[in-house]
Amino acid sequence: MRNFRLAIITLVLALGVAMLLVRGVTAQDAPYPAPGFPAKVWINSKPLTMADLSGKVVLVDFWEYTCINCIRTFPYLRRWNSLYGPLGLVIIGVHTPEFDFARNPDLVKSAVQRFGLTFPIVVDSDRTVWDAWHNDAWPSDYLVNAKGDVVYDHVGEGDYAAMEARIQTLLHQANPKLDFTQVKYKIPPDNPEFGGVCHRATPETYLGFERSDRFGSPMGYRQRETASYSFPKELTVDYYALKGSWLAMPEYVQPMAALGALELHYAAKSVYLVAGSDAAQGAKLFVEQDGHPLASNARGVDVKQDTDGRTYIELGKKRMYYVVANPDFGQHTLALIAAAPNLSLYSFTFGNDCETTFAHK
Repeated sequence: MRNFRLAIITLVLALGVAMLLVRGVTAQDAPYPAPGFPAKVWINSKPLTMADLSGKVVLVDFWEYTCINCIRTFPYLRRWNSLYGPLGLVIIGVHTPEFDFARNPDLVKSAVQRFGLTFPIVVDSDRTVWDAWHNDAWPSDYLVNAKGDVVYDHVGEGDYAAMEARIQTLLHQANPKLDFTQVKYKIPPDNPEFGGVCHRATPETYLGFERSDRFGSPMGYRQRETASYSFPKELTVDYYALKGSWLAMPEYVQPMAALGALELHYAAKSVYLVAGSDAAQGAKLFVEQDGHPLASNARGVDVKQDTDGRTYIELGKKRMYYVVANPDFGQHTLALIAAAPNLSLYSFTFGNDCETTFAHK
């Protein structure tokens, strides 16, 4: 019996070690030295090293300017930078591109200005900082204490109250004289903006053939060549399809003639589109929902209406465009019709009925 128990204990310990190796040791398990920022291009600051930041509490935020999940975190980052920056917090934003066009430092600088980010930004176009930190998602945040050790990390949106509480704790550890009992330091609760039930929205949908997994046109993609596509008789929810002449590339699809159309059957409250045009004058993309121009109470901030009553987006620089802002969550069919071939469509992302309010820039 004792040998049996010993065997069981040994097996449990072995499984525990195996799980630890699979999961990896994170900052929650044990602090580790912050890797630093091996990149040359910075915005809002000269290049900084961990030695430069000695004695400071550092929040490292990995983001991408077309990422809606990142954009929704910006109000919190701006709050923390304003409130705790004078007390010893330094936020370092690391912009690591998801799409090839986002490697362009000029586009990153334009986005930093548009979003009102005033803290130091590392332009990590070659992913050297991403690799050094062993990061694997946007947004991701790492808290570094005044000794230069990573003590906490968090992936994704949410848990803002917990993050702010940790910021206060680390600042107080670095400077015990700090007093966070004042009203201005009261931490806002993490409450969803709309109701208590968060319906499942359509997942992020990539349009280039490299990551596309819900393409509904009957023939499938013809990779890296112009081909004629058609809509299916019925489009399954969460799927999209093309009609007309299109070029399918790894990251994007591009209409090769006017009136090339994309149809998306989605479930969400809001719809965001990563897209853009290389044409000097931009490119017009008409938008319809359920067979009609977008209703005035369902238009994203980038949607306009022409004299014929048609709703459209004027695509310029490649970025995320705000297309649909329905008053309620539901299933709809969204149609995008190109007025000219000079545009590229990369991906859709969505918001559900618990999406918090944020500035649509």
